Amino acid sequence: MIHSAVLLTTLLASVQVSAHGIMAWPIARVLPQDQQNGYTYTMGAINVNLGPHPAFDKLCNYLPPGPVFTQTLTAGAATVDYNIMNSHQGGCVAYISRDNQKTWQVIGTDPKCGVRGENASGQGSINVTLPAGEYNAVIRWSYIANNGGQPENEAFGGCADVKVSSTGSNSHNKYLLLSQTEPSQVPKSGDKYWDMSCKAGTTQCDGTNFISQCISLAASGGWSGGSSFYSYQCPKGTTCKTVGTTPACA
Repeated sequence: MIHSAVLLTTLLASVQVSAHGIMAWPIARVLPQDQQNGYTYTMGAINVNLGPHPAFDKLCNYLPPGPVFTQTLTAGAATVDYNIMNSHQGGCVAYISRDNQKTWQVIGTDPKCGVRGENASGQGSINVTLPAGEYNAVIRWSYIANNGGQPENEAFGGCADVKVSSTGSNSHNKYLLLSQTEPSQVPKSGDKYWDMSCKAGTTQCDGTNFISQCISLAASGGWSGGSSFYSYQCPKGTTCKTVGTTPACA
């Protein structure tokens, strides 16, 4: 079996920017096979030297709406978590859209999220307030570096599809997804994790606190299409179990 790191070599060869950062919570959209390749695409700047990509909203890494990976959230105080690698100063902003990405509302800021030792790694959170109501939404994280880039500073971001309800919860575990010095805490070790021909929606347990779901995206723009499993955390207080033949967090 050929691992996705090999499969994506050609696709991502033109990404010339340094790895910078990703949204760690809520659980973000991801390009199929990118997690297996160390989030190489996700960490690329959306505005400078990005390699072949799908033909959707630039602000969401050119990725379309997809499954809701995050537990149901609730209105009020919450956090948007991020991991930054190779910090280049600059700040972060969190947004929400409740009209299918037509408009964005700022829900929190961290003007110093990238202010740490040059090229250092770190985790952080933006305190946000989710608007009242029962709704589906998209939460977006944006990091604009201050690195004197040409023709503009590098911009990084990610989007998560979420559901907000009075019965939801914003409590969650914080896991490290990337770092220069520490390995990712996402196990990525399920039996089928490296399967690039999986059926969308198929799930498997990936360690006690994680579940993997097969995601698929058709060809568009410069993206040639593909599938892969995507490993993410179960809701806090639950574990991944297989009941009958169906793996689920419970």
